[in-house]
Amino acid sequence: MQHLSTDALTALALGESDASAEHLATCAHCRAEVSSLRDAADRFRAADVSPVEPPAAVWDRIAADIAALDEPAAAPIAQPAMPATRAVASTRSPDVARRRRFSGRALIAACAASALVAASLAVLLVTQLGGGPRSIDVAGAVLEPLGSSVAPARAEVIERDGQRLLVVDADALPTVDGYLDVWLLDADAQQMVSLGVMDAASTELALPADLDLAAFPVVDVSVEPYDGDPTHSGASIWRGALEL
Repeated sequence: MQHLSTDALTALALGESDASAEHLATCAHCRAEVSSLRDAADRFRAADVSPVEPPAAVWDRIAADIAALDEPAAAPIAQPAMPATRAVASTRSPDVARRRRFSGRALIAACAASALVAASLAVLLVTQLGGGPRSIDVAGAVLEPLGSSVAPARAEVIERDGQRLLVVDADALPTVDGYLDVWLLDADAQQMVSLGVMDAASTELALPADLDLAAFPVVDVSVEPYDGDPTHSGASIWRGALEL
């Protein structure tokens, strides 16, 4: 699955765009990324700290950079003809200009919120996005309903900061008599590992560090009664095999 670019994730985290809502509705990975960034920004806003005014030179540099984005391009100076190969190699992609303009708009929005939020989001975006992807896709599965009352769901295994996570994503949690438990089964459904409770439409569960997904490739979500019995009830609501 093609995930959203870092620019798109940044815009969504800053509340600048909803153009990617359709993609987010079907991609648990990108939805988790945006949710994580939004949660972090909310924590910064709620922090009981006093904003620190940055040096004037910082604002002067920001203003100069933003002003430069809107300056009309100077008329080109005639140059001697050069070989076609060199001309092609020196052509700047129009995407560069679009990225610079987006960065300027995002910076203006962050600065307008407050100096504290702007500084916090800058640190957040540089550490979370600028250093490369935070999460790596490991495997995925379509979870087929084992009944007629629910729609298909999806499971993804991602790796984030060295920790593997199973993300189970459904349109909505069904109403059940009990609670939903998430398992990994072997191919014959004879051995299983309980991962935890699915308590939201999009739930992330940590995988044991030494768990071999090739030995337990089947994701299963069961309905468990409140009876104190930790074993599988036998009443599965979704199931699907991971594509490793």
